[in-house]
Amino acid sequence: METVTARLVRKRVLSPDTTDFLFEATTDRFLGLEPGAHVDVHLGPDLVRQYSLWSWSQDGRSINVGVKREDGGRGGSLAMHALEEGAEVEIGGPRNHFKLQSDDSYVTLIAGGIGATPMVSMARELLNTGRAFQVYYLVRSREYAAMDAKFRALGLDQWYHLHCDDTDGRVDLPSILQEIPAGSDIYACGPEPMLNAVLEAGIAMRGGTIHFERFAAASGVEHDENAGFDVEIKSTGAVYKVGTEDTILEVLKSNGVPVEFGCSEGLCGSCIVDVLEGDVDHRDGILTPEEQATNSYMCTCVSRAKGVKLVLDL
Repeated sequence: METVTARLVRKRVLSPDTTDFLFEATTDRFLGLEPGAHVDVHLGPDLVRQYSLWSWSQDGRSINVGVKREDGGRGGSLAMHALEEGAEVEIGGPRNHFKLQSDDSYVTLIAGGIGATPMVSMARELLNTGRAFQVYYLVRSREYAAMDAKFRALGLDQWYHLHCDDTDGRVDLPSILQEIPAGSDIYACGPEPMLNAVLEAGIAMRGGTIHFERFAAASGVEHDENAGFDVEIKSTGAVYKVGTEDTILEVLKSNGVPVEFGCSEGLCGSCIVDVLEGDVDHRDGILTPEEQATNSYMCTCVSRAKGVKLVLDL
């Protein structure tokens, strides 16, 4: 995917663990900026991380991303926080797997922690288009409500709810979902326990759809034990073996087969390829169950074959 060279023009601390990064394009403009979109920030060789946009300029020259520092993470957030103002990076995208649907349904945004970043842009869009909606922002404590000021600056008044666990106790999601208008849409973004709680509470909804975005591939899902299999490349007929400890993406890269990639965790969608033959053991956190059931495409960074062979449209 093509990238845009961008300069970090400002860092601003939002909470003890979260910082806002304002990047300005130096060579081009960012295209496709919309609520729910994320960009790929290239932080070093094979170090590409995805961050949701919470704001951008109308001319497409600058973007804002909020990044939570994860001291025990894979190094991406630490590399981001280590950037100094004036540093230049390559930024790919935007891409959007969390689109705000353009219908007339009532919308409830539920954000957990740093999952609030895409929700700020969604709330702004809903407000600007006159849609009926409400926002629930769930945090440990007010001190860690990094995006609280951004929500309040929109003037949402009684339609904005900040819930702090340390003072408000456990949030009653079933009651919230039971009280929303029939046929409502819910957009949820945050840590997996919160998303699972939203999905479980969804049984109280009267119609409508729950849209969600994960920060990690779903855990607790049972998969077959890793076994070796073959992948065939349709364009060349070449067949490569994927061992029990290999990923399809690693095998493709090592054999010079061009395929885009980003997070390598099945979350960004960069490495999705079409599948022409074979059954897929889906292990990503981005494709819906309906999309996975088609066996038409897969994330090569984490998913595997259920049988002995897959034929990929590469």
